[in-house]
Amino acid sequence: MFKIKSKELRKKLTRANVEEELRLNGWNEYDLAKHYIDGFKKLNTQIKSDLRDNDKNNSLLTRVHNGKLVISDFGLKTGMNIYNYLILKHSCSFIQTLNTIRNDFNLDRIEKLPSGRVRRKVPVKHNKIIKETLPVKIEVKRTRYKSKVHWLRKDIRYWKQYGISTNKLEEKKIAPLDTFWITNYNTNGRRTTFDVSKDLCYVYPSFRNKEGFFMYKLYIPEGFKNNNNFKWISNVNKKVIQNIEHIPKSGDLLIIQSSYKDIMLMEELDSSVNVIAPNGEGIWFEDEAWNQLRKNWKRIVLFANNDSNKEDNPGLAFARKHSEKYNIPFVCTPNGTTSDISDYYKEYGKGKTQVLLKEILNNINLIT
Repeated sequence: MFKIKSKELRKKLTRANVEEELRLNGWNEYDLAKHYIDGFKKLNTQIKSDLRDNDKNNSLLTRVHNGKLVISDFGLKTGMNIYNYLILKHSCSFIQTLNTIRNDFNLDRIEKLPSGRVRRKVPVKHNKIIKETLPVKIEVKRTRYKSKVHWLRKDIRYWKQYGISTNKLEEKKIAPLDTFWITNYNTNGRRTTFDVSKDLCYVYPSFRNKEGFFMYKLYIPEGFKNNNNFKWISNVNKKVIQNIEHIPKSGDLLIIQSSYKDIMLMEELDSSVNVIAPNGEGIWFEDEAWNQLRKNWKRIVLFANNDSNKEDNPGLAFARKHSEKYNIPFVCTPNGTTSDISDYYKEYGKGKTQVLLKEILNNINLIT
């Protein structure tokens, strides 16, 4: 009998195997981001995008959402994972991307492709662990007076400048907050208290996710303790469509706005409009939801942000991309004015905004 010398067992080049080997070596998505994204130093901080040579503004943001790393280039593509990002950056296939990671991080137990590229030396291991399954938990305490939501003068004054009444806010189940708590299982899992009784702070409608946690979106217009980088707190996923529960399931014209603030103002000015928005600027609907919207509505128009004060105008870049991809027209505020219609109201008042909205609706009738 001949003795056959067995070859060293190797794993196939798959995403699951690459991620398993990374974990065994003490690395995670955060380490991949540190290694591959030029200029990336910390989460939730916008930097210049290395996906576009003409990026003059800080338009690339890396954050953690539901335990996963999410990369957004607001002038190109949002909601990317690290693999989507590398595919765009290197104009390569998914398999080539896996091979690049395999080579750069010396994952020797995984099969190697001959065409793999090597970018840099293997980075120093980072001790920050991003847990993959546990969410960020948010709890809120609404500002109340005798069991009812209590709007202070500063709250009324803030929303009034955008043409939005407290009746409209309560209709949408938006309320001021006294306190909120964040338990971030992606970091240390500790429950942190935020006293916002002296700040402007509002909670948007809540939903339950499949794990049973409430999903909240919090808005602090002036930033927590005047920190402009701490304006939005959310554990809401992309499946949530803002205002969808307040409009008919089907009809003639559906307008897609970029924020709940713009939705509410448009309804205050014209109660006949049907307006929704994805869960945040730079985010689009999931395919299943979008296909249902296309099926139920005869005409769909995107009301884009017009960032005409910025050289690359990320608002219109986003609009043009989705207009072409989904074959829908878009409208926007005039160049040289404001980015969106709620800021237009704040700048020019109710009368001029009513005229603008009427012109936009007339224009929609002409282009659809």
